Amino acid sequence: MRLYSAALDRTLLARAECVRAERPWMRRWRAAGERMMRAVDRSAWRRLEPGAGDEELLAQTLLEVRACAPRGAPRPRVMHVIGSLAAGGAERQVVYTARETKRCGAADTEIVVLNPLEGAARHYLPLAESGGVAVRVAGASVDGPAMERVCGDERLVRTLGAVDPAYRAWCTDLAGECAALRPDVVHAWLDHANIWAGIAALAMGVPRVVLSTRNVNPTHFPSLHGPYFGAWYRVLARSPRVAFIANSRAGAEDYAAWMGVDASRFRVVLNGFDAESMRVGDAQALARIRTELGLEGRRVVLGVFRLSEEKHPLVWAEVVRRLLAEDPGLVALHAGDGPMRDALARAMADVPADRFRMLGVRADVGSLMTLATVVLHTSRKEGTPNALLEAQSLGCPVVATAGGGTVDAVEDGGSGALCAVDDVEALQARAGEILRDPALRARMSARAAAFVRERFGMERMVRETLDVCGIPHASLGGAP
Repeated sequence: MRLYSAALDRTLLARAECVRAERPWMRRWRAAGERMMRAVDRSAWRRLEPGAGDEELLAQTLLEVRACAPRGAPRPRVMHVIGSLAAGGAERQVVYTARETKRCGAADTEIVVLNPLEGAARHYLPLAESGGVAVRVAGASVDGPAMERVCGDERLVRTLGAVDPAYRAWCTDLAGECAALRPDVVHAWLDHANIWAGIAALAMGVPRVVLSTRNVNPTHFPSLHGPYFGAWYRVLARSPRVAFIANSRAGAEDYAAWMGVDASRFRVVLNGFDAESMRVGDAQALARIRTELGLEGRRVVLGVFRLSEEKHPLVWAEVVRRLLAEDPGLVALHAGDGPMRDALARAMADVPADRFRMLGVRADVGSLMTLATVVLHTSRKEGTPNALLEAQSLGCPVVATAGGGTVDAVEDGGSGALCAVDDVEALQARAGEILRDPALRARMSARAAAFVRERFGMERMVRETLDVCGIPHASLGGAP
């Protein structure tokens, strides 16, 4: 599958074997020739050696590469890079961005994924294809001239050969895709793709590189953090060709502080939300769900989130237990899955089955949100919580913790309520107010749908993203 990286490995191996086979006088002659070349050309790449581990020399080499001349095509080309098209918030946003950019004619777009499009990793592939966006797997197929450049350009061979072998293959395959597609902009999403695509794009002279972060910095998530992330982010930030996007103010400030750069280095672009993508059942379907879950004539508090530590599901459980104790007519539902599923089940084990249900992953989340009285969210860290946007777009008020980007996703007192992280009493009180006061819920319901339309419109997101990419967008029309 990794055709470009496999070819580069063969090139490097052949060179190493030739060096080992050299006689002493040949080595001295070659070394003298290299010293003469370095005296004439002091570029950093001439001092690079495969596997030498000189990260600063590699950084200098990348920063010395000049941007390629424009292709002269009618429209610029954007190559989006992400790990997969699995069912995640960033994956949805990359498809929305590529689709809407292509639709409005501002640029030609393609998506390059790092992992095979198999099983769950192809979740958003139909959405991309329905919008006419081509999707390809990095290194899965070969472009002849691109392969010649990756394995035949001396500077490029030395540069890619000096990348840490732990992630050299990813960088090389992305360099091959850059050579094949010749993008004017590489737009990467999430930390691994940001680092690997950033290295590849600078090495290939891509004129503009945009790196999108989608939460707070990766040290908050040890299982997702790479030990080289911080150093490489700081290197990439030294290039004037590189721009950074965060999807929340909290995320931008957190990343900037961690990287040691000014927060102005990041442009905050809030997520775009496609209200048409929310599927809600008709009256008969909603009636069936009410009957199935025993919701007829009862108030509903709903949680829709991954059962993982950063979502604080046990805080959610404690708030729900208190709400159930004070309101006999309340039912609690949770939709989602994750590593803390068993922990949540244990925390709620003594709650009667007709008052609490763990639903697992559901395809009818939109219908559940339509039936819910309030959505409760207790996360400690968020980028932009898409589930809260979905709920509000359907007129369901939310009560959430002010963790990370959630403060941008909820209008406190308007579309819902914000409370401090882990403040069980406040969460209980604010959710209880909405559950007990139909007039308050009606006001918040009306405001919630309008709030999402105003702040998280798709056209606004595309405009702001194109601004960061340096792509004109007059064809979008209308006000920003």
